[in-house]
Amino acid sequence: MWERGDAGEYGGNGDGCLTVAVRMPARIVALVVVLPLRIAWDALMAAGRALGRAGGWLARVLVVVPAVALWRYALAPVGRALVWLAHGLVRYVVVVPAVALWWYVLAPVGRAVGVAVGWAVSVLVVLPAVALWRYVLVPLGRASGAGALWVLRALLVAPLAALYRHVLVPVAAGAAWLARRAVRALVVLPAVALWRYVLVPVALGVAWLVRWVVVAPLLLLWRRVLVPVAREVRDAVLVAWRVAGYASRAVGRALKWLVTVVLVVPAAWVWRALVLPVWRPVRRAAAEARRAARDALAAVRETVREVRADLRTALTGAPRPVERGGRRGEPEGRNPQ
Repeated sequence: MWERGDAGEYGGNGDGCLTVAVRMPARIVALVVVLPLRIAWDALMAAGRALGRAGGWLARVLVVVPAVALWRYALAPVGRALVWLAHGLVRYVVVVPAVALWWYVLAPVGRAVGVAVGWAVSVLVVLPAVALWRYVLVPLGRASGAGALWVLRALLVAPLAALYRHVLVPVAAGAAWLARRAVRALVVLPAVALWRYVLVPVALGVAWLVRWVVVAPLLLLWRRVLVPVAREVRDAVLVAWRVAGYASRAVGRALKWLVTVVLVVPAAWVWRALVLPVWRPVRRAAAEARRAARDALAAVRETVREVRADLRTALTGAPRPVERGGRRGEPEGRNPQ
């Protein structure tokens, strides 16, 4: 507690006057207030540990050991005996009589009752029902079915078959023949006559007129007028395109030569003779200025950091922090480089 700063209290380790003035009263207050509290706290902790050890020993001797002995030598044997006795009583009073009652009384009685009930049901119900089905219901069903089929065939199927064969089929055949004759006379023959004697001659005449009035003049116009005119127009456009290409290339070469002579050559001479000799020293000067500005800014930052550290040391008495690179711990007259 007193080791840090004792040696430098009078020898001077860079602490400020405010820190030196506050340090001694703070230590006196700590000695007067904190030390009695710490002594009382240590005494209470030692008493608590002693009481805890004594209480644990008393609880183990007076409670735990007698309880373990009572359980091990009294309660556990008595409990095992009671469990064995209860198991024997349940087995010989409940389980064994119940099993004997099932095997020697209930099961034989149940089997006998089942056999008797099965015989009674077979004799009183199954055999009469089988006889009734075999000798009464089956013959009666067969006879009634045959009679019903004969009646149905005689009263319904035979009249319907005769009606279909002798009435409906001839009537349908006659109706179909009449329909074919009517369609042929009323539709097919007039349509064929209309196509053969009206539509075909009219179509042939219209086709002849269209061929000689429309198609032939248009074909003559296409061959004798439009095709030659289109060919001449195409040739004229191609010749004009080639001439325009030659003219445009000549104009382009002239413009290129004019731009080179008027702009490019003077600009190149100005760049080489005037701009470069001025730009290179200016660029070097700008680089030197930037480097000097960076160095000056670094020096200002270092100065501000040192001033801030000196102010903190003067106000609080804290030791000055060691900077990276070991500059703070080096002697004052030594050059870091």
